[in-house]
Formats: sequence, structure tokens, C-alpha cells
Amino acid sequence: MLALACAADAWAQALSTSPGQAYPARPVELVVHTAAGGGGDIFARTVAEIIAKEKLLPQPLVVSNKGGGGGAIAFNYVAGKRGDPYILLAVPSTVLLTAPLRSGLDIGLDKFTPLGSLALDPNALTVRADSPYATLGDMVQAAKRVPNSIVIAFGSFGGTGHYFAYQLEKATGARFRTVSMKGAQAVLSVLGGHVHATTENLSEVMGHVEAKTMRVIGVPAAQRIAAAPAIPTLREQGYDIRSGVRRGFAAPAGIPKEAAAVLEAMLEKAHQSAEWQQYAARNLLENTYLDGAAFARYLAERQPDMVQFMKEAGLAGKP
Repeated sequence: MLALACAADAWAQALSTSPGQAYPARPVELVVHTAAGGGGDIFARTVAEIIAKEKLLPQPLVVSNKGGGGGAIAFNYVAGKRGDPYILLAVPSTVLLTAPLRSGLDIGLDKFTPLGSLALDPNALTVRADSPYATLGDMVQAAKRVPNSIVIAFGSFGGTGHYFAYQLEKATGARFRTVSMKGAQAVLSVLGGHVHATTENLSEVMGHVEAKTMRVIGVPAAQRIAAAPAIPTLREQGYDIRSGVRRGFAAPAGIPKEAAAVLEAMLEKAHQSAEWQQYAARNLLENTYLDGAAFARYLAERQPDMVQFMKEAGLAGKP
């Protein structure tokens, strides 16, 4: 009986600041792996604002930026809070899967409790508007005639743009020459005619597409993006490729099931809000929701491919 009483006491303390109080009884820290102002930070703050506005949690979510180490600093911080339901992590799926490989830290999926994913931020294969390549098939034929003749630019080695280019080679058998560029340089290099294409996110090129200076060959999504219905998928062109960042949230491993249930319900309601729907359309997201279990399966299913990618790219163990 004494053991049971102790266990119950520990459970109450984990869920609240004092026994008898419902979870959450105090503010919840929301950790972001980048500095303020980046895409991941804006996503996290937007969701936090929706949750506050819709009163989906009785306590505030306090955003805390812990940039550096390719995500390793933030992930290591949250992973070290095992069992603590008062700390959350804004999760970009690709970074979560690659950070352990880059850093060598013990911050794998077993250190986290996936709570849900609100959408996928898709990549896009984009060329200049006057490019002779109308389809991926056109690019593949050119690359096979002269290997490494087609130059594809992306933002960073190990990022989703790089992973997308890697997938293009795997799916088509073509060999492209890939280059990494900082910030918006990948997109600007396409506009300047210095490279043939970029694999950066759709949201980063859409302004140029609307200005008719760039053209999207295809998006690696399951279906056309609702806010950009004229853009075809690569699946329609015979290449069933998926690439993008699943944006969601996780808690440390071992948090009480009751707390996880509260947080999952909060995220699902946030996804259903009119404000989120507007944000998703404005940012050209594949607006599909995954609950905690589905998000966990998504991450586990993609982990082997990301491990193979990082090793073949020679990025494992490199910060």
C-alpha cells in the first residue's frame, strides 16, 4: 500500500504543481530549434497564438528559442527532461531524424513522445520560367544523356532540399550535380540562370511563380496543394516521390498519458481552427493532420531512409 501511495504522489506531482490541480497548472515551455524569425519559429509561434486565442489550454505556451548544432541543442535539452509534461518541442521531422546522426548525441526517437503533426511543408522542383524543361522526364532525359549536366541548388547539405535531390536520383537513375547555397541564394541562382533548378520549399518560390519568373515542374506530394491547384505532383508524372518537412510537436519521453492526451486534443483543435486553415493555405502547406500515434509511425517509417541518405551523403557525424 505504501508503494502505491508513493506512486500516486509522484503521478500527481508530474501532472501539476500541487496535488489535486488539473494539468496544466503552470505555463508550458515550447522549445524551437532555431533563432527567432525562421520558418520553424513562425510556425511554432503561430500555433501558440492560435491555442491562446481559442483558449485550448488553460495555461500559456511560452516559446523558447534554442538554436545551434543543427537542432541538437534544442533536442538534447528536451530529451533531457524525461517525464516532464511542461516542456514541448516544435518538431521539423527531417531535422529530428538527422540531428542524432550529425551530433552523435543520444537524441533518437525513443527520447520523445510525438503528439501530432499539423501539416507537411512540401518541397518543389522549380526552374526559371523560360527553362526548356517542362517535366521531370525532360530533366531526366537530359541528365542521362550527359550525367551531372543538370545543376540543382538547395539551401543546406542534409536539409530537405538536399534529401529531395537525393530522392530524385534514386527514383530516376539520373545523376544531377548538386550545390548548397546559403539563405535564398538557391532560388536567386535559378532566377539568374546560374543553375537549372532548385528543390527548396514551395512557399519559398511561389512569389516568383506568381510573378511568372519561375515555374514549378512538380511537387513531391500525395496530391496537388489546395492553395496551388495548377501545380502538378511528381506522382502524376510517374514518379511517386515524397519530400517535405512534417511540422508537428513532441514532448519528452515518459510523460503521463493523461498529459499527452490533453496536449494531443489541443493540437487537433488548433488544426481545426479557421486561423490555422488560413495559415496553411497562405503558406502552401499539405494540410493533413496526424495524431500522436500516426506521427510516431510516420517518423519511424522514414528513419531508415534518412539514415541511408545521411551515410551515403557522407554527412553522418558532421555538425
